Amino acid sequence: MALSGMRGLSVFISDVRNCQNKEQERLRVDKELANIRTRFKNERGLTPYEKKKYVWKMLYIYMLGYDVDFGHMETVNLISAPKYAEKQVGYIVTSCLLNENHDFLRLVINTVRNDIIGRNETFQCLALTMVGNVGGKEFSESLAPDVQKLVVSSTCRPLVRKKLHFVYYDCIGKIQTSLTWTDGQSAWFSC
Repeated sequence: MALSGMRGLSVFISDVRNCQNKEQERLRVDKELANIRTRFKNERGLTPYEKKKYVWKMLYIYMLGYDVDFGHMETVNLISAPKYAEKQVGYIVTSCLLNENHDFLRLVINTVRNDIIGRNETFQCLALTMVGNVGGKEFSESLAPDVQKLVVSSTCRPLVRKKLHFVYYDCIGKIQTSLTWTDGQSAWFSC
């Protein structure tokens, strides 16, 4: 997805870059945050394109070092969208904005589980990457049985297997206590 196609996002980034000092930047960011809050409150009228645009703006503001204390629910809702473009934005921004102890992660566990056990390899990879980047103990324990089933699956594609390795090795201390691996599975992961 090309961000250049999001004119409002490009204009906002340009405005922030053209600010002469930190005070002007802060005023521009505050104005945009107020606009995003207003738009999210009237969510009924937002198109998927607008949701993605505002969530990308929130991520950019967060990356600038400003506190983004709202909009997490909209980000989490994008993960459950059926289309790849919306789901991708949801996973990326959720991975950046939320940490392993955030309450909103509990809301997304079932959607992540459905993507992991689903047949869509792209959705599996998005979900596994988020688990590896964000997953805390509770998150990992909830998804451990699904990860284990996918590991032993004969239909698992190489790209998904690579992501599984990433998730397993990244969360080894968290997942290991909740799984009972057979000797063959332990040997498979020690490669």
